[in-house]
Amino acid sequence: MLSGIPDRPADQDSGRLIADRYLLHDILGRGGMGTVWRAHDQLLDRQVAAKELHIATDGDEDHRVRLRRAVREARAVARVPHPHVVGVHDLVEYEGRLWIVMELVQGPSLADRVARSGPLTPQRTATLGLQLLGALRAVHDAGTLHRDVKPANVLLRPDGGAVLTDFGIAALDDGEFLTSSGQLVGSIEYMAPERALAQESGPASDLWSLGATLVTVCGGQSPFRRPAYPATLHAVVYDEAVLPERLGPLRPVVEALLRKGPGERPTAADVAVALQRVAAGETDIDPLPAADPRAYQPATSTMSAAGSTGGSVNDAVTVTGLHRQPVRAGDTLVVPAGGTGNGFGGTAVHPAMSVPARPSRSRKWLAPVLAGVAVLAVGVGGGLFLVDASPFQGKEQGQEEQANDRGRGQGQEKANDREQGQEKGTELPVVTSVAQAVGADMGWQPVENAVVREGDSVTVRFQGGEWSVDREQMPMTGPAGYDAENDRLLEFAEHCKVAPEVPFGTLLTRLAGKDAAPVLAVGDAVAFQAAGDGVVELRINDDEGCLHDNEGELTVSVEVTHTP
Repeated sequence: MLSGIPDRPADQDSGRLIADRYLLHDILGRGGMGTVWRAHDQLLDRQVAAKELHIATDGDEDHRVRLRRAVREARAVARVPHPHVVGVHDLVEYEGRLWIVMELVQGPSLADRVARSGPLTPQRTATLGLQLLGALRAVHDAGTLHRDVKPANVLLRPDGGAVLTDFGIAALDDGEFLTSSGQLVGSIEYMAPERALAQESGPASDLWSLGATLVTVCGGQSPFRRPAYPATLHAVVYDEAVLPERLGPLRPVVEALLRKGPGERPTAADVAVALQRVAAGETDIDPLPAADPRAYQPATSTMSAAGSTGGSVNDAVTVTGLHRQPVRAGDTLVVPAGGTGNGFGGTAVHPAMSVPARPSRSRKWLAPVLAGVAVLAVGVGGGLFLVDASPFQGKEQGQEEQANDRGRGQGQEKANDREQGQEKGTELPVVTSVAQAVGADMGWQPVENAVVREGDSVTVRFQGGEWSVDREQMPMTGPAGYDAENDRLLEFAEHCKVAPEVPFGTLLTRLAGKDAAPVLAVGDAVAFQAAGDGVVELRINDDEGCLHDNEGELTVSVEVTHTP
């Protein structure tokens, strides 16, 4: 947090002189990347804020990446001269630390203001929103994204004006990717869905964060905050915002800003017009149009509830067009790259239904949501699964064994038994679906909630993303790996392949927990049936000792169907 109000007494570093110029006084605030001090510029005789970054100026590659990000913070802010963007005066290195010297804003943060005095009126919120929108437009025009817009990063000057601060995780558009694979950088409850899904973000992502900030400031609570981190992440990606009545005329504005798809959100110009009307006291604010009209088509959905209390789920879901409500049954949830220990997923009980076609890459933000609906299919692939198959077996092998070993008569007998079982109230198949980011710079990554039991049907499906096995020399590629020409360029490193028969960069999967579990190439999708228990694992086709120069990640859905 960067606040103009001291939140702790001066400590032992108070009185230290930095770079023979800046005399430190008391601590103003602490954040993820640094500590902010009130200081005195002895050369120009003025009060300043000195941000001591929590990174050394030397060290390993991780330190150097964080240092470059810190330098970018200063450059990003310094090149945006705007009355509502904090001013940067200097960037100095002192005693192995980097310091950013900024203007001192003599006032509290917007978060502190709301915490002490309560929510603001819609008119006052709209006025501040206009100022922050102007700051963001200037930031975006300079080719910069803020990426962490929230009440704690907005300071209030004595005249009440807002100042956008803390560009600590800002990213410039010059092509260098600075965040490590799978890392969610920013405050999750103010993070746009596309960023939470590790997909491409842009100015519309900052506008989404502005919308969440305005709701918090005027409504008194964050629209997506939940008791636990996984629940908050799920709410950001899938749930509709919780919007209190006190928003009044501001409601249509924030509803438009908080639409899930970037193209569905309004332009900054349309938002400015609407905020001006609210700030002027008007109350008849019309819904705001989408920046891309083709991206937003209101859709309908119907759900019939199955059960009684607590964790009951729906036993029928009909989805038409784009689903706007949380998919309570068959939810697909997000797991950061690596997926160890913190994974979570949605589980549902459903009858069989057809699998929707995978959406185009241009709408890839919606893919995990549609994957949650897709897992309602029990007979994925037209009956490819056999109980006595190897732990993972491909489609062709499964079909051949089905023809040889089961036969039509036994298949019909099973169908009759299933029909009779449903009439008697037999439990329906349980489907668990998890979407996970698979990092290129890690080895086998378990999908913790994709726990497989003997006889379960498993489908692994690519959703989006790209990666590279050599960020300096090789292009990005998708789940099928490099084409033959590019793969031949890496013949000298054949020893690095996990699966020698497929190209570098191929998305691989296996079932951990079984001896000699086969490693299979996924491509766009692959389906199997398990003959034993285990956990699904995913990785890039590049072995453990060769991952240091990899980059990028893929988002993959894993669907496990268990028939009781």
